[in-house]
Amino acid sequence: TTGGSPRGESFAYLERLGHRIETPVPSLFTFNIASPALRGLMGTVVDPALVGIPGTKFRHSGALLVTHWGMSGPAILKLSSHAARFIQEKAYRFPIFVNWTNDPHSETVTGILQNMAQRHPQKKISGLRPYDLPARLWHYLIGKSGIAPDRKWNELGHKGLCKLADTLCNDRYDVDGRSTFREEFVTCGGVSLESVYRQTLESKTCPGLYFAGEVLDIDGVTGGFNFQAAWTTAYTVARAIAENAVQKQPVP
Repeated sequence: TTGGSPRGESFAYLERLGHRIETPVPSLFTFNIASPALRGLMGTVVDPALVGIPGTKFRHSGALLVTHWGMSGPAILKLSSHAARFIQEKAYRFPIFVNWTNDPHSETVTGILQNMAQRHPQKKISGLRPYDLPARLWHYLIGKSGIAPDRKWNELGHKGLCKLADTLCNDRYDVDGRSTFREEFVTCGGVSLESVYRQTLESKTCPGLYFAGEVLDIDGVTGGFNFQAAWTTAYTVARAIAENAVQKQPVP
């Protein structure tokens, strides 16, 4: 029960004993994004938002928090967990997209914007916020779409509405690093589950040696699942050791 480790050398002695070691990499971390305009929205929360990595199947939905260093929140943490190895291979520099509406169909978003334009043609774009987006974020996205905030809805036209919908659904950013060591929550990697018996978590190569907790190659998408994994594997090991001790007791 030694816990996880960010360095593969920490598992060298276990590898020498015949265990397969999955290279440890950080998991559940926040994203650094060097965008002063975005960081100016520090404290903004959108729940839910959809985030993903273009060109991959990695995407997650949940609350997203804009911080003074970039992005955090459950959506980002879940994405970092499932894409931990991919992100590590990219040296923590990769693009992401944010769908602030959480609606995967841009046509639906465009339709909602068109409806707003038809119902409130004379109102300023900045005064009506779709999806109850925070005011600061809405003004930021309008500007990012190249639209003056004092323009009226009926002045946008189809091209302008599509541009605004694209910004809402496919807002791109470049991630430039992650939260520093010891700020991430868990480590992905460790003793492979192929090296232990699933029912007891006893080593297949070293009888009497058991593993529990983050030393194993298990990690969850939030902290609660990782706590549960630690407690459950500890219970499994304790029960196996106790049952093994009883079986070895001499019969009177």
